[in-house]
Amino acid sequence: MLLRHAESGWGQDDFERSLSPHGKRTAPLVGRHMQRLGYAPTYVLCLPARRTRETWAYVSAALDGEATEDLRRELYLAEPNTLLDAVRAIDDGHLNVLVIGHNPGLLALALGLATDDIRADHPSANSPRPPLQCSISTSPPGPTCGRATAP
Repeated sequence: MLLRHAESGWGQDDFERSLSPHGKRTAPLVGRHMQRLGYAPTYVLCLPARRTRETWAYVSAALDGEATEDLRRELYLAEPNTLLDAVRAIDDGHLNVLVIGHNPGLLALALGLATDDIRADHPSANSPRPPLQCSISTSPPGPTCGRATAP
């Protein structure tokens, strides 16, 4: 599962931007929806910016069960192939993996997985998108999950 962070405020350093009041209200709704659908993650790869960490805190409060949390500074603003490599490295025992991140990398990854064309310069990756979007794929994160293409 890929989840873009909830709506954030402005006027702060990009890495330190926190969720807006609207983002704090809507993030738990995603968690409840994931729970109802049976998609509660067992592993969360959360990019380390404040707004992604806060999104996970609000989403996870609405979920039953525990998840392994993995925060990696080097994935902040990562390109889609880097994110995909990080997902592929997760132990196969985790059936529901959630990646919480930012655009354009996260959107380029979602578009690439959907079109089998993963690249940082995906034609639609830089178009405006609303926050708190979730994409669910039933493909395993192994070698068949998306094929990388040179830009």
